[in-house]
Amino acid sequence: MTATPFDVVIESHQRLSSAIYQIELAAADGAALPPAPAGAHLEIHLPNGLVRHYSLLDDARHGRYRIGVLHDPASRGGSAFLAEQAGLGTRLRVSPPQDRFPLADARQHYRLIGGGIGITPLVAMARRLVERGDTVEVHYLVRHRDEAAFLDELRAFLPASRLHLHASATQGRLAPRALLGDYTPDTGVYACGPESLLDALTDAAQAWPPGALQMERFRGASQAPAARTTPCQIELARSDKHFTLAEDETLLDGLARAGAAPDSLCCEGACGTCGIPVLAGEVEHRDVLQSDAEKATNDIIYVCVSRPKGERLVLDL
Repeated sequence: MTATPFDVVIESHQRLSSAIYQIELAAADGAALPPAPAGAHLEIHLPNGLVRHYSLLDDARHGRYRIGVLHDPASRGGSAFLAEQAGLGTRLRVSPPQDRFPLADARQHYRLIGGGIGITPLVAMARRLVERGDTVEVHYLVRHRDEAAFLDELRAFLPASRLHLHASATQGRLAPRALLGDYTPDTGVYACGPESLLDALTDAAQAWPPGALQMERFRGASQAPAARTTPCQIELARSDKHFTLAEDETLLDGLARAGAAPDSLCCEGACGTCGIPVLAGEVEHRDVLQSDAEKATNDIIYVCVSRPKGERLVLDL
């Protein structure tokens, strides 16, 4: 699959609930779009200049990409454009599907937990698991039952005993521990949804081995880190440049000042565009792409949100 962005057009634009839309994309040249792994997401370059990421609802086996869009009142322009302004025939630029939420093969059972629009990558995962004969259990969390826009689709291929809808407005909130179940090495647990849900699941799974709970977050750090108290020396090994990063300066801004800034799209530590290998120095990791174990290796820094911990950081740049 080429990594070059390509054009698509909106072929179907449906409102499934009060705030959720399903959009189907076809290649602008009429060709079949390349398939995607279950759980992959699509990077969409919107005409208003924004770049946003949306999980695919299936593996594009029919040559189309299908996404779910939550029309968030707090939208910064992404979902608002797709919900309110886009329509049939709207042309969009997309990058090939990226899989940063991979589905492991070495499990006998799978438990998928989706909160709200976070169910979208799990719909694709559940379908794939059923097709390959694995045991899968899906927990779909919403506030109100009529917000479960993809419930009928899940019902079409999951038995009722394996699909659990939790509507908190009528049933109350389910304890994170009950959602997770007991840890067993042959069960893969995957979750996607709002930060509050994923933070609660993380706390409930603290005793589990690293990697036992796999999660995909909507976005990166929601709060700016506390200001550094000392400057840091940044060294760029390949370009033989160095500069002092000020206490209140982000690493991305410092690299831009030095004429060495990488491409950056989301500025939330969620898209992976600005990752740079670390050669020396400690990092305060604030991205949502790496697991705790990956962050502990200190191999890569996503410079839009992460920053140096110490007084010296050497980058392979």
